[in-house]
Amino acid sequence: MGIMNILSSGHKRNSRRNSRQSSDGFTLIELLVVIAIIAILAAMLLPALNKAKVRAQGISCINNMKQLGTAGIMYGQDNTDHLPVNVPTTSGGDTSFNGPNWVDGTFYWNTPSGGSGPETPFGCETNDFYLGTGRQDGFGVTLLGSIGPYAKAPGVYKCPADRYVSISHHSERVRSCSANGYVGYGTAQFLNGQYRKYQKFSEFGVGVGSSDCFVYLDENPVSLNDGFYLYDAAGNSINDRPAVNHGNYTSFSFADGRAALHKWEDKFLTLNSPSGPGKDPGWMALHGTARK
Repeated sequence: MGIMNILSSGHKRNSRRNSRQSSDGFTLIELLVVIAIIAILAAMLLPALNKAKVRAQGISCINNMKQLGTAGIMYGQDNTDHLPVNVPTTSGGDTSFNGPNWVDGTFYWNTPSGGSGPETPFGCETNDFYLGTGRQDGFGVTLLGSIGPYAKAPGVYKCPADRYVSISHHSERVRSCSANGYVGYGTAQFLNGQYRKYQKFSEFGVGVGSSDCFVYLDENPVSLNDGFYLYDAAGNSINDRPAVNHGNYTSFSFADGRAALHKWEDKFLTLNSPSGPGKDPGWMALHGTARK
């Protein structure tokens, strides 16, 4: 009886040990259930995380535009109230008005409508020298980027959502922004002469006010070339296109220094939209210039 009790007791201890060991692990079915639950939770969280990312990029982009707008105002204070020079340019800045263009260089461009052009000078797409944020001479040119001394961080000129890669250099370009062609001290040869070109800050208020007229914006990387944003002042057709980031929004800087996002509704939401009147070209025209 003593031996049987000992064997029975040992068997019970082994059974409890085996029971504890089996309860400490997962069966295959249990593991698959856990993985499925994690996958479901991830699928539920990813949209919220993406929205948070888009919102953060939008805030950063507005901050960039705010700095560009402030730099333009500071430039005007030091240059007899003139807005920064803004003309279509290739290399060497603008010399026809005794000052540099607000940014220098033209990127390679090739639009769905058939327009195209080369990068001039070669290398300006990925070289922040042409923003004028650092030294003002080199590569055989001088007087670059008139607002560079006021907005010295190269990152201010690029939207964080713009990941467009230069075809020539296989790396991201240094600039995503452009300037309203009807705003800025410079030539009006490409503009509709029936509409106002604002060359001084004091000229706002006639036709359109400084709080309603945009100066800088992020341009669609497909149409982005020089820093001169050209559009139809009557709002009846499309030329250059704004960038569509941050959930169908574009970041703008206005002449009074404020910055804001504007959400597009129709024509600018796709590169293949037919040209013609629409809410989007109409809004841009209304906030870019006014009839004389």
